[in-house]
Amino acid sequence: MASLHPQDERNEEFIQFVRRELQPGIDGNGAKVEFISPTKTAEWWKKRSENRVARAINHNIHARAATIEKAYLNIFSILVYNSKTYLIKEFISHGFQDQQLPLLDHKRFGGDLAMVRDMKDFCDTQWMFCPVVFSSAMPMDKRTIPCRQILPIKDQKITTTKENHSKSIIRVVTLHSDCYDTDWSSSSKPTVVFKEYLTCERDALWNSWIREYNAFVKIDSCDHIVQYLGSFEQNKRCFMVLEHAPEGSLLELYKRDKPPATPEERRYFLYGMMSLIKAVDKIQNLGGGPRNQRTGFAHRDIKPSNILVFPGTQGLYSDGFRMKLADFDTATSESPIDEDSVSFHDNDGDKTYCAPEASRVYTYQDTAIKPVPLSSDIWSLGCVFSEALVWVAGRMAAVYKAAGDRRTEIQTYYPLQVDASLGDCFHNAQTALQCVLESQQAAVESLKGPTNLSGTVCALVKQKMLVPYKDRPTPSYLWHEFNSKYEYLFPSLGRANSAPTRSPSRAIGSEVASPVSMGKSPRGSFQYSQLPHLRTTSSLGKERLMITTSNHPQTDLGPLGFYMQAPFDNGMPVQQISPSAQNHGQIQEISGSNNAPELSNGLDASQVTKSTPSQTGSPGYLHPTYTGPISSPWEPRRASRDQQAPPSQYENATVEDVIHYRKLKAKKHLLSGYDHFCRRMGRRHFIFVIDDSDSMRELKSEVLRAVQALIWLVKDMDLTFPEIRFTSNPSKRYPPTIAAMAGRLYSMDMLASLLKRHWENLDEADKECNMRYALDQIFADDSIVDPKKPTSVLIFTNGKWEGGPIQDPGVEGCITNVIGKMRQKNISNTGFTFQFVSFGDDQDGLNRMTYLDDCALFGGSLEHRKRLGVGNGAILLEP
Repeated sequence: MASLHPQDERNEEFIQFVRRELQPGIDGNGAKVEFISPTKTAEWWKKRSENRVARAINHNIHARAATIEKAYLNIFSILVYNSKTYLIKEFISHGFQDQQLPLLDHKRFGGDLAMVRDMKDFCDTQWMFCPVVFSSAMPMDKRTIPCRQILPIKDQKITTTKENHSKSIIRVVTLHSDCYDTDWSSSSKPTVVFKEYLTCERDALWNSWIREYNAFVKIDSCDHIVQYLGSFEQNKRCFMVLEHAPEGSLLELYKRDKPPATPEERRYFLYGMMSLIKAVDKIQNLGGGPRNQRTGFAHRDIKPSNILVFPGTQGLYSDGFRMKLADFDTATSESPIDEDSVSFHDNDGDKTYCAPEASRVYTYQDTAIKPVPLSSDIWSLGCVFSEALVWVAGRMAAVYKAAGDRRTEIQTYYPLQVDASLGDCFHNAQTALQCVLESQQAAVESLKGPTNLSGTVCALVKQKMLVPYKDRPTPSYLWHEFNSKYEYLFPSLGRANSAPTRSPSRAIGSEVASPVSMGKSPRGSFQYSQLPHLRTTSSLGKERLMITTSNHPQTDLGPLGFYMQAPFDNGMPVQQISPSAQNHGQIQEISGSNNAPELSNGLDASQVTKSTPSQTGSPGYLHPTYTGPISSPWEPRRASRDQQAPPSQYENATVEDVIHYRKLKAKKHLLSGYDHFCRRMGRRHFIFVIDDSDSMRELKSEVLRAVQALIWLVKDMDLTFPEIRFTSNPSKRYPPTIAAMAGRLYSMDMLASLLKRHWENLDEADKECNMRYALDQIFADDSIVDPKKPTSVLIFTNGKWEGGPIQDPGVEGCITNVIGKMRQKNISNTGFTFQFVSFGDDQDGLNRMTYLDDCALFGGSLEHRKRLGVGNGAILLEP
């Protein structure tokens, strides 16, 4: 037996060599230990003309030195160190070679007690000779490494940052040069990054490690994505091995506060930054699907701390400057991508840079899956670009100011976002904050030079990136837009890596827009200072539902774009209902609309207007304003001329426009005033209550068209999906709750078919609507009036209700109860709104809604009504 052989004489020369050459490393427990690399021992054994292997072999063992040198040299080193070279024949006969080390089973060669004892000694000693070696010939992908195996770390710097919520430890390590191949890393440098996931503390982080590994597998390689070098698991700790960025992250670059100072340096910086678009293009265009179908995934956490900075060859901001996208632990799995580039994933990223459609403003959304499009990465990248422009222009002082401006705007106008940890983000849950656009505009103004490259970047961010997700183009389009403008500005440079030269002689205007058109729609002349309004009318066959814009100085819009805010005496509001009557030609006309009536916004309820043909022919002319006493509290108004209103301009979109755009599958933002309509509304839930009584049957087609048009306009703003209630069965909602939670997955065609079937299958309808009963049933659900869920209720009716006289307190009492709930729950001034949308020309119905607008006391006195501000013209409904 092998163990009976006389013990080999210790090779003192080799042992002394090993002890001299021991190097520091770290094992799986984090303890510092010593090792010698196989490269060094191999060099020692193969020293020319000394035949060291042959001289060290036990003469009683018939093993060839050449065999040992080719496949068993590291094993032989361990045996020599233990003075048990006779065991080499066991390894050779079993074919266990160096590349199979470490040996983990000491009974691998049998259960003989002496053999087991000898193999235990071998297993204990082997760790000194078997460090982890990083080699391109043997890729390390999710490899499990024994706890005692030594990581060849010469030196390391450990950081744990708040930016990644301490889910990982970043170890910037210097490896011993003889423990990695020179072609293993593109940098050929010993410094790499070990990203250690804290799986010992949180098991769920193992999934993050797997997600990042899967992402790198699909990416393979990209010049604008951090290089993946390997991954392994040791002692329940999971690691990613990545290339090292000498300048750290973009966030660290900000903190050092040394932005590019010259036009040449800024050119290198901006080009390197904009090249990140290529990284997003890479992950969204992986290919590899069935029949070469386009596949891809979303990063979901693009922010400055996840962008790495690599310096140029002649200094930081010089030839070769580059940024790379990193940290894919929140990435979605690869999946086929349809034409709309929608990947059904939730948002796991940073809330500051996340897109509006990925935001969770309300607590009930925490458990709901929100389909987030791949273009959410484009938004996040746009936020990074916008902030970078601010930093380049004004350093960190300007960045801090811009962040403060965002917080101020959100706290002032969108306070619910603060509770949802969205107080620092770049949007209002719908569109980009105005201060964001202003801060990057100011940055461009201060950076403007003869080439205005920063203006090109600003225009691209403003017009193509920080926009609603359906308006964001593909990354390849964005890069083409930027690169074509870059080559226009620097025609003799070709690629960015070329040395800077003089800018072209052609003069570039001082405007921020890039020298080549960004493709902005010719209809996009709407000004940011204008406010959106929703206009409705009522007479059958002639009405035109309109979304309009106005710069009327008296307008103070509610969440639907209407002038309808009425504060309580304690500072809380009632959202008002205000139909206006048809009488004595008191209707505002639209030039060229064949005297079609419309809703007027931004005016007091007593200010109903009518224009003459000559007046409407003047662009920008606001019709004369009339005011006058009302002879009866619930009779239609009779007004007399009193004063001229300030000039205003309106842009109108009719129901027919909306339906036409839907059929063409056109983008909503092309509708006049739509973008600002969204900006002013913010995210909320919509409830459409439809009077389906017998008196409304002849108006069925008109009502359904208006409802469908409105739902199409607001469904992307709705927190789930707009719900519909019929007064005949108010406790039943359409679509059902489960379908509504599916959000955008519920199609408009399905909804239209459902509504038509309801009305057609309604066997017997009440002659007149019991509106009080319907509203009581709806608002019996206490969760509807919810401070965490802004809601707007639109009621489609002709006003012909059961309940006696016009001033019957039924509906008024119901609204009073809702006002009480609002007061109790401290609802904000846009938290809950009522609006009646009138159809038909029934005089009693119009008078009834006029009474609610002008005379109802809502549970208080006339003085209380005045304090409420009721009657300020929420909407003026004209027949």
